[in-house]
Amino acid sequence: MAQPIRILVADDDSTARLLMHAALRKAGFEVKLAVDGEDALSQFQADPCEMVMLDVEMPGLSGFQVCSSLRKAVGNELPIVMVTGAEDSASIEQAYESGATDFIAKPINWALLGHRVKYLLRASQAKRGLRTANARNAAVLDAIPDLLFELDLDGRYIDYHSPRSDLPATPAESFIGKTVADILPPDAAEVCLSALSEAQQKGSSMGKQFELQRPNGRFWFELSVSRKAADSGQKPHFIVLSRDITERKEAENRTFKLAYYDSLTGLPNRQHFLERLAQEVERARRVGTKLAILFIDLDEFKGINDAMGHNTGDLILQWAADRIQNGIRQYDIVSRAKPDETEVEFARLGGDEFAILQISSAQPISSTQIAERIIEIVGQPHDIDGHEVTVGASIGVAIARPGEMSTENLLKSADLAMYSAKSEGRGTYRIFDPQMDAMVQTRRSLERDMRTALAQGAPTSPQTGLPCAASATYCGFRWPRPRSSSATATGSAA
Repeated sequence: MAQPIRILVADDDSTARLLMHAALRKAGFEVKLAVDGEDALSQFQADPCEMVMLDVEMPGLSGFQVCSSLRKAVGNELPIVMVTGAEDSASIEQAYESGATDFIAKPINWALLGHRVKYLLRASQAKRGLRTANARNAAVLDAIPDLLFELDLDGRYIDYHSPRSDLPATPAESFIGKTVADILPPDAAEVCLSALSEAQQKGSSMGKQFELQRPNGRFWFELSVSRKAADSGQKPHFIVLSRDITERKEAENRTFKLAYYDSLTGLPNRQHFLERLAQEVERARRVGTKLAILFIDLDEFKGINDAMGHNTGDLILQWAADRIQNGIRQYDIVSRAKPDETEVEFARLGGDEFAILQISSAQPISSTQIAERIIEIVGQPHDIDGHEVTVGASIGVAIARPGEMSTENLLKSADLAMYSAKSEGRGTYRIFDPQMDAMVQTRRSLERDMRTALAQGAPTSPQTGLPCAASATYCGFRWPRPRSSSATATGSAA
């Protein structure tokens, strides 16, 4: 059972005290009586009550003085009612200035006194609850690390809250009353207005992002927008949280680079290249674009790497990557100013292997021009500690053919063409044709037959260690078999 609310009544008139006591007890309150102001202060200090009613005119300390002392002691939460016979506005003003919550004028309507006090308590409790809610909301806002704005549907700034004194970078007086289009760059303003429109339709919008250039660098922000409840006919307002996600973006970029870029050369890596190739193969199937792969392998790199060390090998790889990248730029094959110009993706696949994905309507002429250019620039000498070091490039080219395009087949074809170039003198390029694959299958079949013969104990040649029946055939088989110039296009180093 709830304890009754206790009220301290201070009045020097004994009759008034008794009548006040009876009326309040009848209304369900517990009443304590004080004979003057000093008695009231003493009793309250010993045993505080939930409400105090003070007669204004008392000997010693007046009701105004007692009220002022109580306010200093306990703050603004305690309901204090002044009971006054004065009807002038000056006395009422003095009561409020002393800290009174309300006043009751004499003569008192004793039948209605209990109802009046209940109303005053209810109002005081509501005010206390509102202050508590406001304090809680303020604490919640202070705990939010994001900028908070209130905007209308037009993107006009109504209000804001910031967790830090240095945010926002623009002083509030320069943007309150203005729109996002007035304050932000066009791209960022468009993102904000899009988020407001989505929140108007769905009630909220999450995750829209934009980038801003600030005096200390470029920053990324993410918006969370919620539509406020509004009265009928009132223009919609929105609460907008703007979170600084710059660190998250930088971490995402670092992760992306680790996953998709080669740390030594800064080029796209194998995974990046394969994903881009798969996209372009699919696009070629749909819209008929023409594409080719150039598979590049550095000649003599292994010998240089073993003889001069891995640091020198890394330098050679970096220089080769820079030369190829700069060379193909100078050749104007990476410009995308027009739809029909060549597009290029240049990547390091690993070790001393590089690849180019080329999209051009001028195949195979465009690919052969690139191959010739790469062979020329890679073959130029490097100066390392006064020593001239030269590497070359062998290149295999695979042109995507309609109806026969797949990522796996293109890579395999370019790889076979590159090994064909290496076997025929290096420093050159070959364009894949199906005979290369047939020759590989022939060699694999022959090797399989020889392994079977050895396993069955066939006699071997003392010169080759191969089965006698296969020795002559195997030793006379040159891989890859030379072809006439009409069978394949050939380029040589300049």
